Amino acid sequence: MENRGIGYCFDFSEEQQQILKDYYEANLVFVKCLNSLPDISPEVREEIEETLLLPIEEIEKWKQQHRPNS
Repeated sequence: MENRGIGYCFDFSEEQQQILKDYYEANLVFVKCLNSLPDISPEVREEIEETLLLPIEEIEKWKQQHRPNS
């Protein structure tokens, strides 16, 4: 556990735990919706999948690396 960096006790408050649970459940709903859309383009699906759980600043970096300049 020590070498792999797992097993930490984050000691989240009840409010933080609820926020994480809500975030997780919202993402589950989003993924279910995404999977039920037959007409979504492969490019759009890929972008959503690659950026779904990233922080905003990482999404902006991803956009700069993957989208052509306007």
